[in-house]
Amino acid sequence: MNPEDPVGLLRRMLEIYSPSGKEEQIASFIEEELGRLGFEAVRRDKAGNVYGEIGSGSYSVLLCGHMDTVPGWIPVEQKDDRLYGRGAVDAKSSLAAMISAAAMLRSKLQDQGKVIVAGVVDEEGKAQGIRQLLHEDLKAECAIFGEPSGLKNITFAYKGRVSLQILCETQTGHVGAQHLFDNAVEVAFDLWRRLKDLCGEYKSPHGIFYSLSPSLLGMNSQRTTGGVPDKCLLEIDLRLPPKFSSEKAVKIVKEVIERLLDEKSSISVSLQVKDRVEPFVARRDTIVMESLKEAILEITGEPAKFLRKTGTGDMNIFGAERKIPVATYGPGDARLSHTRCEYIEIPEYLASIQVYKKTVEKILSKAKGF
Repeated sequence: MNPEDPVGLLRRMLEIYSPSGKEEQIASFIEEELGRLGFEAVRRDKAGNVYGEIGSGSYSVLLCGHMDTVPGWIPVEQKDDRLYGRGAVDAKSSLAAMISAAAMLRSKLQDQGKVIVAGVVDEEGKAQGIRQLLHEDLKAECAIFGEPSGLKNITFAYKGRVSLQILCETQTGHVGAQHLFDNAVEVAFDLWRRLKDLCGEYKSPHGIFYSLSPSLLGMNSQRTTGGVPDKCLLEIDLRLPPKFSSEKAVKIVKEVIERLLDEKSSISVSLQVKDRVEPFVARRDTIVMESLKEAILEITGEPAKFLRKTGTGDMNIFGAERKIPVATYGPGDARLSHTRCEYIEIPEYLASIQVYKKTVEKILSKAKGF
């Protein structure tokens, strides 16, 4: 791949379908391309993350994007200045831009500092990729994560998340005698209603970002003997505001379940926490934030805006663990993420490469006294 053809790089990445758990092909492609572009120490870890490095020195900048997408193939095509495809926004354009920016810096850095590009797996799943990265012997003084913030914006805060499964079980019997039995579906819905009402008590006047937000993702019932439903599984997602721990959220759910069981002794309810990510707010007075702000102003001519997002990202996990300066930045309209009409504006994608490049240059310049 020609380093002067960043659009070609992105298009090839989009043509490789890579939903979470199926990143092998794109990982092989990126690993090969990093080698062709002159990256050093190109490697893969046991989770399937791909790494490549340029430059050398005592100060290292990590550029981290994810290779996986949500499911749902979108035909790759270019219409005028728009490039369509699954991951065009979330978030192959960010990773491709990071690779292109780092490649442009290869001949300039020498011993002024090191840039590590990481393409991680499973960001859309259970974040196995970033968790494995944290176990690698990876030295970095700061990090930028590639997610769609929009060309002129910087994401500094994400809500947390708890993924739950709740199984409600009752006694079953003939549907004609339904008045004698608790219907597991109705019990489950009653539990959901109670939980949603309780979450409403944590609604903030400052908006959704500062509120505890519940979402019912699935409800599946079973009629073991063909009678009244006696099993019902709820899949629930809770989005956590800043300073609201996953432990506190799980405690609230358990309290709702206990109150229901006190009222209905003939039923059973079991809770399973499938995944949890703590909320994270990055400092805005760091070398990364300042460098990104300056780069965005120089490239776009407009001051950067800071965003709080109601989703979660790999920055949550990495930032809480490493406690180094971090930020999330990348091209694209986040409202198109996970939709059936996902596309990136090519001029925005190309401009983001320059923002990444200039940001790294500024970080390493500021860090000379490190």
